[in-house]
Amino acid sequence: MSKVYKFIHLSAYLTIVHGFIYGLYKYAFQLETEYGVRPHPQQEFWQASHIILSPIFIFGLGLLWKDHIIKMFKQSAAKRKSGISLSIFALVMCISGYLVQTIYQYKSELGLIHSVLAGTFTILYLIHHLLTRKA
Repeated sequence: MSKVYKFIHLSAYLTIVHGFIYGLYKYAFQLETEYGVRPHPQQEFWQASHIILSPIFIFGLGLLWKDHIIKMFKQSAAKRKSGISLSIFALVMCISGYLVQTIYQYKSELGLIHSVLAGTFTILYLIHHLLTRKA
């Protein structure tokens, strides 16, 4: 396995894990106080780490674009639906991740969309990675 593939897998799994942890703190670990529901104190840390570390994964996708994604789509006789779906979901997930940080009027809706996309992406990524073709 090449260094690029190791890098993309490592960055993907790190992004998935810290995104999942951030989601837990955001949606499941809220605190009930006398003033109402408040975010968990660790939510800010996990959100910041997700925003800082996710571009590493996006960079990895850029590395794969020409030599793997485009090449496999053009040359492969059997197009893998998991790979095609991953490319589409990754693009839309990156856009929604950017929008959730910039469009405050729809922050909660965009956050939900991003979370659903990320969950679907995770399942597709596991399928695509674990059921890799043996060359």
